[in-house]
Amino acid sequence: MSELIKVPPGSERLPRYDRGWVQEDGSCTPFLSYVDDETSVNWSDDLEVFHEESGREHFLEAWTRDAIVARIGRLGPEATVVDVGASTGYLLEDLAASFPAARLVGIDLVPSGLRKAHEVLPSARLLRADARDLPLASASVDALVSANVLEHIADDHSVLEEFARVLKPGARAVLVVPAGPGTYDYYDRFLDHERRYARHELARKGRDAGLEVLEDTYLAGLVYPAFWLVKRYNRLRYGKLEGDELAQRVADDIARTGESAIAPRLRRLEERLGEYGVKPPFGIRSLVVLRATRSRA
Repeated sequence: MSELIKVPPGSERLPRYDRGWVQEDGSCTPFLSYVDDETSVNWSDDLEVFHEESGREHFLEAWTRDAIVARIGRLGPEATVVDVGASTGYLLEDLAASFPAARLVGIDLVPSGLRKAHEVLPSARLLRADARDLPLASASVDALVSANVLEHIADDHSVLEEFARVLKPGARAVLVVPAGPGTYDYYDRFLDHERRYARHELARKGRDAGLEVLEDTYLAGLVYPAFWLVKRYNRLRYGKLEGDELAQRVADDIARTGESAIAPRLRRLEERLGEYGVKPPFGIRSLVVLRATRSRA
């Protein structure tokens, strides 16, 4: 992977990888770091734990991962797939199951998440780095995925430009973000979201970064009307929640929706309708597939 991953600051060469990055003294570390310990991030270890507890089985998280994997397309042997915002590694694990011959790279800023991801999938190369400055060679990546990351970054345009730089010509980026600015409430505030994306916003920003838009759609459109009503009520009723009350409210929300019996049925119906080209013009999350058209080296 020396042709793909840049040498970390302060090192002369890329360490050897053997289910961990092998250091000169023979010890292994789960990830390489390209940032200072003081680097600010719109996330935290506490939120990482919160995400880990709620993320694997929740219907919307599973739906998001499945939708991303399904849109990567055909990959050649030993293709390189990068997950920006790898968190605790659930998406990396799904990628490994679907593309067993792929070389997987996970990137995140939160050390605790990367350590969990290493436990989940020790074969993946993990890097602690800023999405606005990826430690990857230009035109070196065969597919890139990112789920619920861009909403945490104020300058999302710079991230999309980095995606365009590292993708090989013809390679895809499959991105998912929260949709609906009018539904921004205490939940988004708790998760340190900079924004929820307006209709076509992410596709437009991807195009501005020099990428071709292959798909611009939504996930959980059939669930959205009820979601919208709840979010509007929350903005009025719970807009000033703080501290432990806020955290408990968000945890209760996730548990309640994760245990919903009807939501998975609506997913199946929505996917069936999608096979016939019927797609709701709204949804809880926005999904955009972008393609690099030329090398940005």
